Amino acid sequence: MQTTQDKFIKPLIPLTLLTLAASGCSLLGEKTEAYELVTGDGASALCTNGDDLWFFDQDAAIVGPHFSLALLCHHAGAAIPEALAAAEGLGELPEAAGDVEWLVNQFALSPELVAESQVDPDDPAALESEAVGLAAWIEAGEERIELDAVPAPGAHLAVAVPEGEDAVLWVEEDGRAQGLSLRSGERVDPVAAYYDGRTLGPVMGDEFGYEEVAVANGDNAWRLTCGSSFVESDRSAWRPEEGWAEPGTVFLDVRFNWCSYADAALRWNLDESALTVQAGGEPVAATAWSSEELPDTDGTMRYTAVFAVPEDAAGATLVFTPVGDLENLDGGDGYAFVDTPAATERELVF
Repeated sequence: MQTTQDKFIKPLIPLTLLTLAASGCSLLGEKTEAYELVTGDGASALCTNGDDLWFFDQDAAIVGPHFSLALLCHHAGAAIPEALAAAEGLGELPEAAGDVEWLVNQFALSPELVAESQVDPDDPAALESEAVGLAAWIEAGEERIELDAVPAPGAHLAVAVPEGEDAVLWVEEDGRAQGLSLRSGERVDPVAAYYDGRTLGPVMGDEFGYEEVAVANGDNAWRLTCGSSFVESDRSAWRPEEGWAEPGTVFLDVRFNWCSYADAALRWNLDESALTVQAGGEPVAATAWSSEELPDTDGTMRYTAVFAVPEDAAGATLVFTPVGDLENLDGGDGYAFVDTPAATERELVF
């Protein structure tokens, strides 16, 4: 667990004061009424591990395809504590009215949860795809306070609410919103696959291998041997091509290599029936299937298959049978298997 969050972050969000209630008060004079919001940037942590403001241990975080937020420091009360007063805009805030309190939160400079599209865990800006429809707002009582953007790392916000009332920060991406309580840090309507402890990163599988597979047509016969030294899969809740997975499911991407045998005047083209997945039920077919020839490999093909599997599945079984089209590159009759190859099963653990 990190004990410090000190890190330089270029300020991204200007100081903002938004008043939704007609309070008629000023920052330097009367009490603050409910539903005022102040935001600001920060280049260093406003609290340290062990003090009363430290909130990083509470698992108060949400993550999506292109964002990650975690609460680092937290305070609820009528007055802004001295430790927070040095932050941009917080030192000038008036005390809240008698039945109103401030919810003050600073966001972690280095959240532990990694955005699904982030390709470099140390660089939040290194994303493999662009965000779609990313928006953020705060709901408190009957009020909705729109934010210009998702809070940046190190940013802080203070929202005044009636005493004991919650305020929820919502982040929506591609039509799916998740909330984070600014009082308790609890998640509201989260995407379960991001928080269930199962990996979304690559999972390597054992290779597929076949030897002396007999194929023939009316004129020629061959015995083919092929093994895939690369079998990789990963789970995802969102894909650029499809958007969000159906409720209760996640995408399972499986990638593997296979021989083409183009140098032997035939091409061993696998089709979608070559690979199915079983995860707690009947085997399911791929929802998407593609292939490409890898450069500088003498015809090695990379196949990618996408499946929909239950989001709570702790593992899956790949069932591989190298069937498809045995194309005759010299023309004439195509080839066929003398005997259908037996299926190979490989286990994946998430």
